[in-house]
Amino acid sequence: MNTRTEAIRTYWNERPLGTQYVSDPGIEPGTPDFFEHIRPWMNPYKFSWIMERIEAEAATLVGKRLLEVGCGMGYDGLEFIKRGVRVSAVDLTPAAIDFARRHFEYVGAEADVLAVGNALDLPFDDNVFDALWANGVVHCTGDTRKAISEARRVLKPGGRAIISHFYRRPSWMYILHRLGRENIEHKDEDPPVNEFYTEEEIEAMFEGFEIVETYRDHYRALPVARRGPKAWLYKYGFRPVYNMFPKSVAKRFAYKYSVIAVKT
Repeated sequence: MNTRTEAIRTYWNERPLGTQYVSDPGIEPGTPDFFEHIRPWMNPYKFSWIMERIEAEAATLVGKRLLEVGCGMGYDGLEFIKRGVRVSAVDLTPAAIDFARRHFEYVGAEADVLAVGNALDLPFDDNVFDALWANGVVHCTGDTRKAISEARRVLKPGGRAIISHFYRRPSWMYILHRLGRENIEHKDEDPPVNEFYTEEEIEAMFEGFEIVETYRDHYRALPVARRGPKAWLYKYGFRPVYNMFPKSVAKRFAYKYSVIAVKT
């Protein structure tokens, strides 16, 4: 593991995605109350389009093998398992895998594989999976092109890569992040890598795939869990004004870009 990947791993191991949404200090991390408490802020419940995507993809994958890269605490993977998909899940950090294991035990779900794994060097043979799911992950790996190449390697011919939430530019979040100097992931510090790309740059990285669907996601400014002066300005200033824009205009500044591609 190179020094950049180690820095990314350390950051996320110390700040597992979801812990920033705890508003009750009396809730113990990793307990059933914890998972229920943060659920509304997690994928796929916070973003309706993610749940719709899971439902559509799962309908064609019943009994088949899906790999989730960057599983976090396991919310996305659980939704696939509920729908009859065989899920293997990896995350770069031991902390996330520990949370996911506790989460799966709490709800009585079982994954084929639940293990620490690097998106840039996936611990699987070639041509194994029918589909691969990654949500908000590959642009944080330090080598997005390599992560997509690894996804292709482990997919069977004709397998689907469903990769959501590349950070997009230009976008409303890109402007706020750069001009407002506001961290995206955690209020105290952003991760070592959090790349923004144009749509053309994203699509060019899908070598050896046929891109079959693309989406401009998160084109409306949604509620945030933060407090303070900047959060107040966002809530009462930017958000209501920006959300008045017609959909056709707002989509030009969508925050995220998602791609579904088939291995050729």
